[in-house]
Amino acid sequence: MKNMMRRITLSILLLSSMACILTLNVTPTLSPQDIQTMSAQTLNAILHQTQAAGGNTTPGIIPANTDLPAVPTYTGTNPPPPAATFTPTVTATPVPCNWVQFISDVTIADNWETSPADHFTKTWRLKNIGSCTWTSGYSLVFDHGDQMSAPASQQLTAGTVAPGATIDVSVNLLSPATPGTYQGYFKLRASDATIFGIGPAADGAFWVKIVVAGGSGGLAVQQLEASTAIAMGSTGHVSVNCPAGSVIVGGGFDGGNNIATYRSERSGNGWLVYAHRYMGANGTLRAFAYCLSGVSASSTSGYTEKTLAPGASGEQSYGCTGGSKVTGGGFAFTDGVIWAYRLIMAGNGLLMNAQNQGASNGTFRPHPVCLTAAGETTVRGTNTGSIAAASSGTLEAGCPDGTTVTGGGFTLANHMTLTGLYKKPGENKWMMRALNQEGSSMPAAADAICLAIS
Repeated sequence: MKNMMRRITLSILLLSSMACILTLNVTPTLSPQDIQTMSAQTLNAILHQTQAAGGNTTPGIIPANTDLPAVPTYTGTNPPPPAATFTPTVTATPVPCNWVQFISDVTIADNWETSPADHFTKTWRLKNIGSCTWTSGYSLVFDHGDQMSAPASQQLTAGTVAPGATIDVSVNLLSPATPGTYQGYFKLRASDATIFGIGPAADGAFWVKIVVAGGSGGLAVQQLEASTAIAMGSTGHVSVNCPAGSVIVGGGFDGGNNIATYRSERSGNGWLVYAHRYMGANGTLRAFAYCLSGVSASSTSGYTEKTLAPGASGEQSYGCTGGSKVTGGGFAFTDGVIWAYRLIMAGNGLLMNAQNQGASNGTFRPHPVCLTAAGETTVRGTNTGSIAAASSGTLEAGCPDGTTVTGGGFTLANHMTLTGLYKKPGENKWMMRALNQEGSSMPAAADAICLAIS
């Protein structure tokens, strides 16, 4: 009897396992009641076989009160338990009041090459990415590194820069006299004296990085600059002087396409420029002076003026005397009457060509700068090219190794207007810019005066 009960128990366990298997693999058409009936029938069959094996041939019937596990009834109408949901908690990070983003270098890219003691202007484009508006109480401040004659601080803007807006920020600098690589770092200062900058923590500095070359004859020729605004239809002038201890050796100007410069020449120990704005909105006229230091030298200048009748063309020259050498190219002519189309180094002086395109007499003159220094020599560098139709273009003339550009001139074809004449920033080259008003490409040339002192 004990063996029979063990067999019945094993059969029930086996039946339970089969019921689980059937529950997992049964097709969806079987109901829970069908599964329970099939399980009972299977158990009866096993019990009958077990009794027969023990000599009992009476079919075994599972009593009605047999404790089988109840099968839960699922009608399909009860909703499934809700899925667990996760709602992340987002903590907003406040935007700093003062924060700046560097956008680009407008002038003077990293590793820009220049000569010793060269004046230049660095301009950054910056964006206000903070939550506070920059006002006239904000400043650009030098932070660390090579200061290069930068002010300790200067006003950032005379107006306002709202969050999300950009601003171009400029500072005038002077390259060191010794060749090498130099880098200066800057930040901004708020009206409450808070210092801030770029980067994730709003405390990083933006910078200027230059390379001072030593291959320009070893001469310390620095460029000084001054500017003035000229209103449409008005005439204006600007001058810049060389500092004490230096000598003027040349100069130039830059006025843009709508400004006609009619005087650019030596004045005292500096350079003076006059121009007239004939069209367009207000513009800026810049004057450049090239100042020699570190050697014992002096400079003089002179000219002879020539008069032209309406429609006439002419040529005028002026040479340096007394052992001096021509180092700079200056000129002057009657505004609105004379068109100057050539100014070049010729021998030890300047040669100028002009045409009277007005209805009355006009005058013009070349005005060279003549330098006296022990062991000085000057040579001419020139470059001829063309400027495309109805456009503004530039040409550059380089100086040989061992010499330094100190001035220069230009040559223009008909219906071309000179708009700029100055040393190319960071390079030992003279640059001219002109506006071609013709319907086809026109020839032009840049003419450099190059100085060496042995």
